[in-house]
Amino acid sequence: MLAGWFARWVEAEQGRFFLLSPVAMAAAILAYFALPVEPPLWLGVLALAASGAVLAAGWRHPYWRFAAFMVLAASLGFARAEWRTAAMPPLVNVPDGVASLSGFVARVEPLPGGARVLLRAPRIDYGPTLRRTVRIKLKPGDIPPRPGALVKCYALLFAPDRPAYPGGWDQGRDYYFANIAAVGAALTPLKIIRPAPANRLADSLQALRAGISATILHALPISTGSIAVTLLTGDEQIIPPDERKAFVLSGLAHILAVAGLHVGIVMGLVFFAARWALSRSIWMALHLPGKPIAAVLALAGGGGYALLTGAHLPILRSLAMASLATLGVLIGRKAVSMRGLAIAAMVLLLAMPEAILSASFQMSFSAVAALIAGYAAVHPVWSRFHASRGTGGALLMHVAELAFTSLLAGGASMPFSAYQFQQIEPYWIPANLVAVPLTAFWIMPWGLLGLTLLKLHLAWLAFRPMGWGIAVIVWMTQHIATWPKALMPVAPMPNAAILLIAAGLAWLCIWRSRVRLGGVALMAMGLAVALLARPPDLLISPDARLIAIRSGTQILLAEEPKAGKFTLEQWQSVWGGRPLIPAQCSSAACLLGRVLYATTPVSNCLGAALLLSPVPQMGCPGVIILDPAFTQRAGAAAAWLKTSGVLVRTDRMAQGNRPWVVPYPQL
Repeated sequence: MLAGWFARWVEAEQGRFFLLSPVAMAAAILAYFALPVEPPLWLGVLALAASGAVLAAGWRHPYWRFAAFMVLAASLGFARAEWRTAAMPPLVNVPDGVASLSGFVARVEPLPGGARVLLRAPRIDYGPTLRRTVRIKLKPGDIPPRPGALVKCYALLFAPDRPAYPGGWDQGRDYYFANIAAVGAALTPLKIIRPAPANRLADSLQALRAGISATILHALPISTGSIAVTLLTGDEQIIPPDERKAFVLSGLAHILAVAGLHVGIVMGLVFFAARWALSRSIWMALHLPGKPIAAVLALAGGGGYALLTGAHLPILRSLAMASLATLGVLIGRKAVSMRGLAIAAMVLLLAMPEAILSASFQMSFSAVAALIAGYAAVHPVWSRFHASRGTGGALLMHVAELAFTSLLAGGASMPFSAYQFQQIEPYWIPANLVAVPLTAFWIMPWGLLGLTLLKLHLAWLAFRPMGWGIAVIVWMTQHIATWPKALMPVAPMPNAAILLIAAGLAWLCIWRSRVRLGGVALMAMGLAVALLARPPDLLISPDARLIAIRSGTQILLAEEPKAGKFTLEQWQSVWGGRPLIPAQCSSAACLLGRVLYATTPVSNCLGAALLLSPVPQMGCPGVIILDPAFTQRAGAAAAWLKTSGVLVRTDRMAQGNRPWVVPYPQL
C-alpha cells in the first residue's frame, strides 16, 4: 500500500524532482562553509568523479538515477566552493593605524556629503603590491578621481573585525570573498600620480551617471532627488541616513536596493511599449513575431539598465533570471517558472558559491519562489474571479493581488531578514501596497522617459513628476516609521532554525500535491527552535573592553575606554533589543550570582563559577576565567550558566581554521 502511494505521488509530481537539484547543491555549499577546517581540494574532485560514475552505472534505473543525480549536484556545489576559496588571494596582515597608501582607483562610490574609492593593486607603506583591494572614504569635499587613476594618500586603515560574538556577522569572510584587505579613511586628499587612461565605455558610463545625477538634483530636492538618483544610477549611498532609516522601518528597503524589482519594472515597461508599437502597424502585427521581438528588446533594456546602475551582484542575478524568462518566451515555454528559478540559482551558486550566505540571495530567491508557487496554487480560484468581475471587481482584484504579492514576497523573505539583520518590519504589507505600484506605474516610467530626454535637455520635464511620486513614498515612510513597533528587534536565530525554515519553504514551493504541507511542519519546527533558543548569560568582546552580564531581567554593560562601537551595535540584538544598562560596581570586584566581575587582579573569586575581567587575571582554582588573555587566544566569548556548570562558546570554536579567518595565537 505504501509502495503504491509512493508510486502515485512520484507520477503526480513528474517533472518536479529536478527542482531538488539547487537544494542539494546549496546544502553541500552550506556544509562546506560550516566545516571547522579547510578540506583538501581533491575531496570535491573525488566526490564529483564518484557520483558521476554512479550516475552512469545506474542510468537505466529511475530511482537510482535520481539519487545519483542529487549526489552529483551536491558534489558539484561542494567542489566549486572549495575551488572558489582556493582561487581567492590569501589574507593580508594589515595592521590598524595610519599608513601611506597608493593604488589604482577601481571604483568610486558616492556617499552623502562625500565619496569612497576602492583601490586595486595597493601598496601600504611602500611595501609590495597587494593582490587584494583597499577601500577608503575620502575627506568631505574631496573630488574623487576617475577609475584607473594611480593615486596616493595617507589613510587610517583597519583590518576586518573579528565577529562581535560567537556566530555573529563574519566581516572577515565577507571581505575575503570581496577581495578586500582593509578599509579606512583618507587623512589627506588623494594625490594623482598618474591620470586614468582612456576607457570609452567606463568613461561614458561614469559621465552618463554623473550627468543623470546632476540633472536630477537640479530638478528635485535632496529628499526626493537622492532616491531618483538611486533608482536610475544605482548610487544608493547618496540617500540621507534618516531617510534610509525610514524606508527600513516601513519595510521598503528593497525599493532602494536596485535589483530584481527594478529590472522587472524596466523590462516590463520596455516589453509592453514594444508590443504596443509593433501592433500599431497591421503589416508588422501580421508578419512579425511581436512577442519574441518585444522579449528580446526588454532583455536589452534590462541589460542597459544593469550597466547603468553598476552591474552589481543582485541585479546581475535578476538579469540572469530575466534571460531565462526571455529564452522561455522565444522557445514557447512559460516565461517565469520554478524550473527557470532553479537553473538561475544553480548558475549563480556555481559562479559565486559564497552568495548563498548573503541576505540578497536568501531573500530574493525565497520571495520569487513563494510568488511562483503561491500564484500557481491560487490560479484556479483567481481565474474564476477574473472571469466574473465587473469594474468594481477589477479594482478589488487589483488590490487583492497586490496584497497577496506583498504577503507572499514579504512573508517568505521575513525569516531570512530576521536571521541576517535581527529585526522585523511588521508594516511591510500596507507600505508595499502603495509603494510598489506607485514605483512601477508612475515613478519608473517617468524616470525612463527622463533618460530618453537627456540629450534634448528636457529631462527635468519627466523628473519633476517622478519626484512627486517619490515624495508620496517618502511621506508615507516617515509616518509609518513613527507607528508603534515599526521595527521589532529579534534575538539572533540559531542556524538550525533558519535551515529548518528554508527547507520547509523549499518543500512547500517545490511540490504540487498535499505532500507540500509537510513544509509547513518544518517551518513550524524552525520557528519553535528560534523561539526556544536561550540567549547567553554573558558576553565578552574580542578585546575584552566590553562585557555584558544578564542579571535577572536586566542586561548590565561594563564598558572600558576605547571600546568598539561596532561590537556594541552588534550586541544590541543579542537579547532581543533589550536595553544595555551601565553596570554599577562600587568596588573593584562585584559578585553577580555565580559571576564575579573584577576590574583589578583578584586572588579570591568568592565562590564564583566564572570570572570576568577587562584586565589579565592570575586565576582562582576551579574557576573559568574570561579576560584579555583568553579573548586574544579565542576571540569573543559567550557563556551560559547552567545547573551542571558553565558552557562557554568562543569565536575560535565558531569560525574554525579557515582561509578567511585571521589565525589565532596557539593555545
